[in-house]
Amino acid sequence: MTPNSMVLVVEDDLHISELIVFLLQDGGYQTATAGSAAQARHVLESQAVDLVILDWMLPDTPGDQLCHEIKSRREESFLPILMLTARNALADRVAGLDAGADDFLTKPFHSDELMARVRALLRIRRAELARLQVITELRTAYDRLATTQAQLVQASRLASLGELVAGVAHELNNPLGIILGNAELLPTLDHSDDRRAVTQIIEGAQRARRIVQSLISFARQGKIEEDWYKPRDLVERVLDLKRADLQNHGIQVEVSYGLNLPMLWVDGSQIQHVLLNLIQNAEHAVQGRPMPRIALRVFRQDPPVLAPPLLGESLGAWQSDTGSLVMIDVMDTGVGIPSELQVRLFQPFFTTRPVGQGAGLSLAISYGIVSQHGGSLVYSSHPGEGSTFRIALPVVREGIPVPASNDGGASGSVLVMDSEPFVLDFVSRLLARKGWDVAVAQRAGQAFDMLREQPYHAVLCDLKLQDIDEWDFYQQIQQICPKHPPIVVLMTGEIRNDRIDALVQSYDLPVLRKPFTAQELFDCLLIVEPHDQENS
Repeated sequence: MTPNSMVLVVEDDLHISELIVFLLQDGGYQTATAGSAAQARHVLESQAVDLVILDWMLPDTPGDQLCHEIKSRREESFLPILMLTARNALADRVAGLDAGADDFLTKPFHSDELMARVRALLRIRRAELARLQVITELRTAYDRLATTQAQLVQASRLASLGELVAGVAHELNNPLGIILGNAELLPTLDHSDDRRAVTQIIEGAQRARRIVQSLISFARQGKIEEDWYKPRDLVERVLDLKRADLQNHGIQVEVSYGLNLPMLWVDGSQIQHVLLNLIQNAEHAVQGRPMPRIALRVFRQDPPVLAPPLLGESLGAWQSDTGSLVMIDVMDTGVGIPSELQVRLFQPFFTTRPVGQGAGLSLAISYGIVSQHGGSLVYSSHPGEGSTFRIALPVVREGIPVPASNDGGASGSVLVMDSEPFVLDFVSRLLARKGWDVAVAQRAGQAFDMLREQPYHAVLCDLKLQDIDEWDFYQQIQQICPKHPPIVVLMTGEIRNDRIDALVQSYDLPVLRKPFTAQELFDCLLIVEPHDQENS
């Protein structure tokens, strides 16, 4: 700390105070004085101070008590305190240090020693303030880096989606053509043909639904949303987007699944993003090769898990006996990766593609995503023999409960609310077949009247309402049924709605995303526990 620093002298002896002020000002320091603890508090509250020289004996408050008070109030800014005392006993020094004093000077003191201690304490303060400044700058830089990383991940997703557009348009047209064609044929077909046509309609609709859900999942932004996923579903959703495009380019696709694959607690969107990156990299690697082929293999590896002959920075994570792993291999018959380039594979902005054909982010982002899930991403590659990239994900992560099994059996009374008559008819017929007592409403006011007349175990509703705000709708249900409020299950066809997302997170509400299957509808209502049917 350079001269011109402000030093507060708290001393009730006027002669000693004037001497200290003279020495400080002669040394180039600014000074302020206080003859009591009350005056010292006023100075500290009204101006910035760099050092306090504090007498132990004050008329209104003991010096060690004021020292403790100052340190408690100004701890973050690190204000050094030099205690002046005529006491030289060990107990007094210990008490002063416990109160927060940084140094002691015994009266009578030598002027050179006083100034040396002042300079030393101010140097310490300067170093502490510099440290705090560095910490603040590091926090700011970290926040900016985290924001940039999130933007890079989303940019990578959008780039991947751009490559998918043409193939997805073609892939969607096929199942939609099946649905439309069979629907037009239904009036003219006999009974057996009807059944076959209906089966094809269902299969086509499910195929289109999977494609749309995969696109929504990839495009989703926001915080990590982990849930239980079947490994097969994660792989198939990505293949639904890429299979037709790969086949159109003459690339053979092979997929194999091991037995007894457990569920994974992951962010499905992020893991699918990793799989898409690896498959697209494999696609580029096999282009122009004879008999191009991409193979995916999914299997379970139980402990002890030994490190396979694959390269990468996370081999240690494979040598674990703490739990089972699900392995997902993406293999290609491409040109392989030169050994001198392999050490750079997971570095951001490194790419083996020609300029303009890749940003070099997919593997770096994929590596980070898998690591965040407690897993590993490793590889094996030999020039001319192709490459294998392996994702290893832990089956059960610490603190995550294993999903309970159920037989799908649940029943009770449910009020279904949607503005679309087709949806009301479809949902009510499905639930009635499962033994639910179903009532329907198309507007919020109608639903409130029905809730006042009788209680329901569940309310299944689309919150794209015309006559009421989403939050008001939910809160009015709680007011109408305060004793036994129904479970509210939300239906939505929107990709993103900030207000609905906030409502879901605030009250931990289950969500059913359209279009949904009958089984998804039944599964969503398994949380309902029937209560006594008394009016609330």
